[in-house]
Amino acid sequence: MEKDNYFLPWTEKYRPSKLKDVIGQDHIIKVLSSFVKAKSMPHLLFSGPPGVGKTTCALALAKELYGEDYKTHFLELNASDERGIDVIRGKVKDFARAIPPEGVGFKIIFLDEADALTSEAQQALRRTMELYSSATRFILSCNYSSKIIEPIQSRTAMFRFMPLKKEDVKKLIDEVSKKEGIEVTKEGIEALYYISEGDMRKVLNTLQGASFISKKIDEEVVFKVSSRAKPKEVRKMVVLALEGKFKEARALMEKLLINYGLSGEDLILQIFKELQSLDIDEKRKIKLIDKVGEYNFRLVEGANEKIQLEALLAQFMLE
Repeated sequence: MEKDNYFLPWTEKYRPSKLKDVIGQDHIIKVLSSFVKAKSMPHLLFSGPPGVGKTTCALALAKELYGEDYKTHFLELNASDERGIDVIRGKVKDFARAIPPEGVGFKIIFLDEADALTSEAQQALRRTMELYSSATRFILSCNYSSKIIEPIQSRTAMFRFMPLKKEDVKKLIDEVSKKEGIEVTKEGIEALYYISEGDMRKVLNTLQGASFISKKIDEEVVFKVSSRAKPKEVRKMVVLALEGKFKEARALMEKLLINYGLSGEDLILQIFKELQSLDIDEKRKIKLIDKVGEYNFRLVEGANEKIQLEALLAQFMLE
């Protein structure tokens, strides 16, 4: 283990530096590798949920194009922190004007969370992309491509990143486990995938947190560290409510909130996940999911958590 990397968060310590080492997104990696080989690329738009490799691919692409000197020719900005038009007119334009490196012919500006840019900033960005396209390529990363204005979408090649598959998550867990001297049980891997929903960053953060508690990581440790309830306990609470056993369902709800330190929104999201896989009549399931959406909205608006969760369980009894 390199001393320089010892204190790094695992999300950075195990971030691939080459495209071929990126886990998942095989079709995207293939196209990006062809850009490196040709030393040419259009403006790119990376769209998809958090933790699936968008930033990693942008960095790996730059490292392969420019080598160790990549930071000189690669500007990374987080648009959610610097989202105004002044950033586009200032930092972005100044970097775009600079002379490109020999051999490649263009620099790269990477705008992470570009969907956080204001509409005015996106319009200014569109003009900047047009003016400096001969010497600069833009890579925009976003969670929701619908929040990117159409003129920018039409000027970029879009790549949609998907949540990582269970086998991809397992591959990374196996690799990290060997290097860190920890053991993750089969149930632990299932729990990590459950809480991550294909988000590799969440897997690594949870795994690192769990490693401080135990060198043998099972589902108990994973759910404790991630402040998530065990799926079977949430399912049991939902089933009790559907069977009309309100007192038992409420008691289990209170236990889950206290034992796992869950917020009301956390628990509602888990209730939603369990409802989807519940073996009940589809029409009834639709009504229940509609209720979950209603009570989730109430919580987001600031209503009392305990009252709303108890009311949701009561609604389950009536459906």
